[in-house]
Amino acid sequence: MTASLFAFCFLLLLLMGTGWTLRVEHHSRSAANPYVVDVILRTYGGDVDCLGFALRSLDRFAGSLFRAVHIVAPRANLPFLKYLERPRSRDLIPRYLHGVDEFTNGYNQQMYDKIHSDEFSDAEFIYHVDSDLVMTRAVHWSDLFSEDLKPWLPLRRWENMGGSQVWKSKTDHMVNLTCPFGFMVRHGLIYPRIVYRLLRERIRQVHGVSVREYFLARGGQIGSEFEALGLVAWSLCRDRVALWNMDETPWRSYVNQARSWDGLTGRQILFYECLLSTVSPGPIVGPVNNRTALLLKNGEAQARHCEELLTPEILNDLNR
Repeated sequence: MTASLFAFCFLLLLLMGTGWTLRVEHHSRSAANPYVVDVILRTYGGDVDCLGFALRSLDRFAGSLFRAVHIVAPRANLPFLKYLERPRSRDLIPRYLHGVDEFTNGYNQQMYDKIHSDEFSDAEFIYHVDSDLVMTRAVHWSDLFSEDLKPWLPLRRWENMGGSQVWKSKTDHMVNLTCPFGFMVRHGLIYPRIVYRLLRERIRQVHGVSVREYFLARGGQIGSEFEALGLVAWSLCRDRVALWNMDETPWRSYVNQARSWDGLTGRQILFYECLLSTVSPGPIVGPVNNRTALLLKNGEAQARHCEELLTPEILNDLNR
C-alpha cells in the first residue's frame, strides 16, 4: 500500500469516526430534494415525554426530507437526553445533541438559541419543530417549498392575529422594522440560513449592543423568535421566500400540538402510539413505551384498538 493510499484510508476512517461522512451524505441534494434541510428542535429535560413522539413522527412522516435533526437543550439537561442521540443512521434521520449555557430566563433563552440556529447546522434551510409537535401525515416537499423552490413564509394581517397581536410591539422594538403582517401563524416554519445572521446583525445595528446584551437588558418575555425571523425575511430578503397569505388561502395542517406544559393524557399517549405504530387502523403494534403499556394493562383507555382512536373524522380534523 502506497503512502498516499494509506493516508487516504486513514483520513476516511477518521472522518467516519467523527460521524462527519454520514452527516453530510444522508439526504443530501437529489432530484427529489434539491436543497439540504435540517431540523432544529429546541427542548429541555421537562419535555422528554412529548419529545419522543415528536422525533418518531419525523422518522415516520418526514424521513425523506431532512438530512438531520439537531436537538438543542440546556447543557445541564443533556444527561436526560443522551439516549435520543443517533449520529449514524442510514435508514432513519440522524440526530445530534447540542448543549447551550443558560444566561437568561427559560423563555428568552430558547428564543436566543433559535435565532442562532445556523450555528448548530450548516444546512441551506432550517426547519423548526417544537417538542410537543407531532406530524400526523406524510410531509411533502410542497409543504415546505413553492414550485419555484422558495421556502413558504406564511403570514396574516395583524388585525386578524387575535391574541398574538401582543408580539407586534416587541418585535418592532427588537429590529426597528414594521409591516402589516404577523408571521407566527402556523407550525412547520422554515427559513433560509441567511435570515438568522440578518436578524442578529439587525439587533446589533439598531441597539448598538451584542445580541446577548440586548437579551439581558430587556428581561421578561422579549418577543417571538418566529415573528422576528419572519419580519426580517419579509423586510430584508423577500426575494428568497414565497409568501403564503393565510387570510386568503388556509393551510392544510400536518401537525398536532399537545402543549407540553399541560402534560400528556393517557388518551393522547395511546392516540400517538396508534398514529405512529400502525399503517392502518387495527390493534396497537410496534414498540410502545412503559407508560402506554401500563395504561393498556390497567384499562385506563377506552380502547385497545386504533380504529376507535384514529377515526376518519379525527384525522380529517387534525389535517385541516
